[in-house]
Amino acid sequence: MKVKVRFFAELRDLSEPLEFECECKRPHELIEEIYKRVPMLKEKATEYKDIGLIFLVNGRDVRHLKEVKGNEVTVSVFPPSAGG
Repeated sequence: MKVKVRFFAELRDLSEPLEFECECKRPHELIEEIYKRVPMLKEKATEYKDIGLIFLVNGRDVRHLKEVKGNEVTVSVFPPSAGG
């Protein structure tokens, strides 16, 4: 599948948007592939400890997905946020 990755907020400084081919079927495989391509992103994720980063695949939170489907997916990566 074709994967497009976009970074938001402070994560934009870590990488330009990515595009690559991947045979990932599970969300954790896709996230690990992104971490391989942007090692600083994994370091940033450890800064947030238990909260972690927010990954959306085609607008859906990866925590609610069992598998990644489609020929083309868009992944949006956000740092955690708070406020009101």
